[in-house]
Amino acid sequence: MRMVRDEPELERDAQRYSTQPLPPYRYLPGLHPHPQANPHGHSYGADDEPHPPWLPEKWRTLDGWCHGVDLCNAHFYWESHEAWEALWHAVPRRSAPHRFLQGLIKVSAALLKVRLAMLTGKDIAGAQSLAPAGLELLASIGCERYMGLALGEHIAALHVYFTPLERDELPDICASPLILLDD
Repeated sequence: MRMVRDEPELERDAQRYSTQPLPPYRYLPGLHPHPQANPHGHSYGADDEPHPPWLPEKWRTLDGWCHGVDLCNAHFYWESHEAWEALWHAVPRRSAPHRFLQGLIKVSAALLKVRLAMLTGKDIAGAQSLAPAGLELLASIGCERYMGLALGEHIAALHVYFTPLERDELPDICASPLILLDD
């Protein structure tokens, strides 16, 4: 199993927004034990309680949001999806926060597919469908800033990043855009 310390190419100096530690490995389906279902998984036995309702303007108090950002910025794509999913389930369907988190979850899944394709040579069809779907959901929010994120700028950076997928090429996972939040 490739542990985080075994992947120096993925290390980058990104601001942390939560105090939660990063897991010991970046879960890649088919290559690592499933974090929750496998007794050897990094999150096996962790509580999976529903998140209480929350408001987007209180984003600084949402540890799941901030930890998900940290995870995504550190290339823990599956784990960021999990951190955000609890928040996603706690807001009304089709609301702005629901679409926002669903968009980020899809983008994170697309990044996971890019990473898997890099390591295994698998096809990139999943990334090619997930990336535009995620970007469309993020664009549907219709504002420049949301939950501390310069959303318009982030969407533009993601568009540029995912452009190689349109040519059936892999973008460089090490160059994926950081999620930068307001101070």
